[in-house]
Amino acid sequence: MKDLGWNIEPVSNLAKFSEDWNRLNSVHGGFILLDHLFFSEAVSHLAENPLQLAICYQGEHVVCITIVEKVRFGISRTFQPSQSPLGAWIQDPTISTQLLIKSLAKKLHWWPLGFSITQQDPKLECLNLTQSQECNTLPYIETGSLQSTENFDTFWESRGKNLRQNTNKAVNRLNKESGTLLLKVITDPDDIDEAIEQYGKLESSGWKSGTNTAITPDNDQGRFYKSLFRKLAHNKQTIIFQLFLGDTIIASDLTVLSNQSIIILKTTYDENYKRFSPATVLRKFQFEKIFNDPQIGQIEFYGKMMDWHYRWTNDTREMFHLNWLSKTGKSIKSIREKIK
Repeated sequence: MKDLGWNIEPVSNLAKFSEDWNRLNSVHGGFILLDHLFFSEAVSHLAENPLQLAICYQGEHVVCITIVEKVRFGISRTFQPSQSPLGAWIQDPTISTQLLIKSLAKKLHWWPLGFSITQQDPKLECLNLTQSQECNTLPYIETGSLQSTENFDTFWESRGKNLRQNTNKAVNRLNKESGTLLLKVITDPDDIDEAIEQYGKLESSGWKSGTNTAITPDNDQGRFYKSLFRKLAHNKQTIIFQLFLGDTIIASDLTVLSNQSIIILKTTYDENYKRFSPATVLRKFQFEKIFNDPQIGQIEFYGKMMDWHYRWTNDTREMFHLNWLSKTGKSIKSIREKIK
């Protein structure tokens, strides 16, 4: 096997490697959350710390690309904004991930201690993992998915009695007390900006307004979703769902499409209607539409499994971080643990 060699470049050069990045991602069917476009937008709008672009060559061929940030002396990790479900690492799956990490850490630091590939999905098999004393996986979260290929009525009848009764009661009460419920689906690129702004207003009116985590038209997160979703909409890779009660939006979802899957990135609702569980009502309307779409076969949540998730699915898996420590890094970790 030819030797591996890393080049470290400014992250501003990311566009130069779009073809190589997406070629490596093609192994995963061009999965949208690993696409060059997704991370290009994330770098442009969400980077909080200095970033570097690392490209690994085997001979003349690019076999791995990652975006990294230094954590502290001797330790780095993949770029991981909270808006991205997956870490910024894409590689040729025939090459040992341990070899890639080890050689990269030595290139990044004159005294390498550790490196972490964050938030990996075992379902995608992005890494080439082998048993090793130098690398170990650390559980991140349990997440879930839902097959949407069966008849929706059959699926709905298989759900728990409480979910069905409570949702149906909420639908009836909303229709009776306040107007007619309507699910609106936004896919046109010209409608994306307005839909994102409407989402932001809904989110900003709730508890997130006090935590500075809500989307607004003039914050980095708002600019990220607007720019990303506009571009995805041109390729028919995004849907924004809005649940209307009369003329009022009471819940909304931001989703992206990839490989016959629909991925829910963000959900919000009007807290004035909290007693009606508007997000759950949105789910029923939304899932019924998804189940009836032959182009979609799976719903991905990519968030930490909560109680409400289990009412919809029991198909779960554990996402993880992959950590590498040098011998010195392990010694330092052992000393710190003893001091504690």
